[in-house]
Amino acid sequence: MEWETLKLEGSGPVLQIVLNRPAVHNAINRQVLQELLDVCMEIERRPDCRCVILRGEGPSFSSGADLKEGMTRRGDAGGMMLWAKGGARVVDALTDLTPVTVAAVHGYAIGGGACLAMACDFRIAAESAQVSIRESRLGISLSWHSIPNVVHLVGPSRAKEMVMFGEMYSARTLLDYGFFDRVVPEDELEAAAFALAEKVVRQPPLPVLMTKASINALVKSHDRAVFHLDEAGVALTAGTRDAQEAARTVFSDETPVWEAR
Repeated sequence: MEWETLKLEGSGPVLQIVLNRPAVHNAINRQVLQELLDVCMEIERRPDCRCVILRGEGPSFSSGADLKEGMTRRGDAGGMMLWAKGGARVVDALTDLTPVTVAAVHGYAIGGGACLAMACDFRIAAESAQVSIRESRLGISLSWHSIPNVVHLVGPSRAKEMVMFGEMYSARTLLDYGFFDRVVPEDELEAAAFALAEKVVRQPPLPVLMTKASINALVKSHDRAVFHLDEAGVALTAGTRDAQEAARTVFSDETPVWEAR
C-alpha cells in the first residue's frame, strides 16, 4: 500500500513509519493525519509486527501543524473542532497500537510533532532534537488528547511550564525532565532505535503485550476526564481576538495587547 505523506518501511517484527514531507519539516496537514490512521490500521493487520519506529525524513521529526493550512481555520469553529478531533484520533491510534512504539526524534518536534512523539511508548532523541509545545503562544489551547501525556511524562509543574510558555527545549533538558528516555549522537539515532526494537522482539510476545496494555490502562485511567475540553477548547480559543493577536505577533518582537483577563 502506498501513501503520499509517509512511508511504511520494513517487514517482519520491526516496521518503520516515516513521516515524508521533508521539504516542510514534515508539517502535519489533514492528509498526514488520515494517512497516519490508515497506516496504523495496516500495522494491526500484520500480526508478526512486534515493534514500530516512528521517525521523520529530512532535517526534522515534525514541525507540527502545517500553518499554511492551519491558519485558514482560525475563526472557523467547526473546522478547528474537526482538526482537534483528527489529531486526537491519530494520537489515540498510535497509543493503542498493539506493537511497542518508539519515536526516534531529531531536529524539530513542535506542537503536533511533539504530540506524536508523546503518543509512543518510548522516545529516543538525537542531540539535535528541539521540542516546543507552542499552541498557547499561538493563542490556542493544546488538544489532540495530549495534555495528559505531557503530565504523565514530566509531571504537572513542568507540564504547565511546557504548555503555558511554549518555549524550545533541548534534548538534554528533556532527558532530565523525563520526556526523552535516551539521548544519542545524531549519527547513532537510527541504530539506537533499532537496538531498542530488537530488545523488544527478543522478549516473549504476550507478557510485553499485556504489560503495555496494563500500564496504559493504569496511567491513562483518568485521562478522559479532560478530553471533553479538547475540541471545544480549541474552537473557543482559536476564535478569540487574542488568538488573532498571538498569530500576528508570535514571530515578531512586537508586544501583543491581550483582551481576555
